[in-house]
Amino acid sequence: MKKLAPLAQPVAFSACVMTPTAMAGSIPLQLVKAEPAMGQGAMQGVSYIQRLKTQGGVAPAAPCTAYTVGQKRQAAYPSDCVFYRAM
Repeated sequence: MKKLAPLAQPVAFSACVMTPTAMAGSIPLQLVKAEPAMGQGAMQGVSYIQRLKTQGGVAPAAPCTAYTVGQKRQAAYPSDCVFYRAM
């Protein structure tokens, strides 16, 4: 699988549909309707973005305590993303 660089600009979206994944402990699969991108670039013309094959990404199970207030926790996850564009 090819690893992609982070997007240079954020993508806004107006609608989102999520469905549970078959893998326990993974964030839901997702389909979002993208808003038109400004300017030129790879995201120009993209109308939907679909997140598939997620693995992990669920928030850590450890509870928040007075000791952990303000600490950052990361929940990385690999996934496949499909970008749809009108033809």
